[in-house]
Amino acid sequence: MAQTPTRPSIPDSLENASHALDELIRDARLNPRRRHDLHHADLEERARAIAASIVAPFRGDASAAPIAFETDGKASRGWWG
Repeated sequence: MAQTPTRPSIPDSLENASHALDELIRDARLNPRRRHDLHHADLEERARAIAASIVAPFRGDASAAPIAFETDGKASRGWWG
């Protein structure tokens, strides 16, 4: 019988969000020419994904899985769950 994957605990979810926030802060501090994502909108999109991932586990939302980011040239995408 296949085992259903368990959702991360609230502390684990917060730790994942903390790591993502640390990366966002690092990228926001870089000179715009050295940043992976050159636009404030990309940084904001990542911030919104982080904020949603912090709230989700308290609401029992299935999207509380760890968030992930992908950077490709000047564009970045963030998603969760």
